[in-house]
Amino acid sequence: MRTTKSRIMLAAGSTAVLLALAGCAESASSQGPAATVAIDVGNDMTVNLKASPNLKVAVFIPGVANAYGQAQELAAKETAKELGMEMTLFDGSYDPSQQLNQMQTALASGDYDAAVVQALDGTVVCKTITEDYPKANILVVNNVTPLCEYGINQTGASVEEVWAPGTMNFVGSNNTRAYIDGWFAAAAEANPGKQKVVAVLGPAVAAQTRVIEVALAKFAKDNPDYTVDKLYTDYSTTGTFNETQTYLQGHPDTTLILSMYTPDISRGIVEAVDDAGLLGKIHIVDQGFGGFSIEQIEAGNIQFSTLFFPYNGIKVSLETIAAAQRGDAGPRFVDDSVIGTAKSPFTITKDTISELPPELR
Repeated sequence: MRTTKSRIMLAAGSTAVLLALAGCAESASSQGPAATVAIDVGNDMTVNLKASPNLKVAVFIPGVANAYGQAQELAAKETAKELGMEMTLFDGSYDPSQQLNQMQTALASGDYDAAVVQALDGTVVCKTITEDYPKANILVVNNVTPLCEYGINQTGASVEEVWAPGTMNFVGSNNTRAYIDGWFAAAAEANPGKQKVVAVLGPAVAAQTRVIEVALAKFAKDNPDYTVDKLYTDYSTTGTFNETQTYLQGHPDTTLILSMYTPDISRGIVEAVDDAGLLGKIHIVDQGFGGFSIEQIEAGNIQFSTLFFPYNGIKVSLETIAAAQRGDAGPRFVDDSVIGTAKSPFTITKDTISELPPELR
């Protein structure tokens, strides 16, 4: 029987650590004030990170109202304890303005040496995180959601495109263009020919949504037989159900639904498709594989899923800060994937579930 901890981790992603190097940041040096390590964060800026124990770290996440955020919270608490860090978790409640206020308040307090940041809107917090934090000698690790316009302007040429100067590195996988393009390509391969497609996304203002929108435009262009629509949600099951139900009433000819996040969005989609009597007639593919995806893939309701790594992403983010204290700033991009890579996400179907590490099944 799984414990509560294992269920949370399974529902949202992984527990192991895998650092895939994709370009190198300059190594930290011993220069700077005594008992500090000088770390180059780009744009001719250096942060002098304390090398002593009990580092004070702020962890900013979008929210803890779903399985993804709960896995992040668990990872932050467990990893900080293991590393001897004093960690404060900031729950943004999926409100970009609230999150910005939290970041500015933390900055003004002068209480923090480092921060892990998953921004709700990378443009809203851009100046605060990439300029004000390094100027205040706070080392930043950018987790999952790209800052400023770096994620939105990705061409797919390099995973390092998501790194924002002013931060030490970017830790993630699923918000790189390579990952999203790979997800879309797998959906196209599994669903050839003429298709009526709707991508069910998060809020229109969310950075994750905006990154996917750019890739979605290429997906539509690459598949001229597809008619592609977008649907925005609040990330919740209830909100997604309502939006999808309304959409299907006006578009009963829908053949393929792309869910940007499981379980919450995917659960709302499955319920709405079932309510419309279209379960089994519409193919559903999602991202973020977990317990719900396993059930639905085995039942034939979800065609396939790809993985997110919320637990591992936060764990690795904090570990890169600890490594920087030891003089190893590491690469600019750190892949948080446990299986597959950001460039080639692992696709989970009925046939490939058995290939997953035991903790993910």
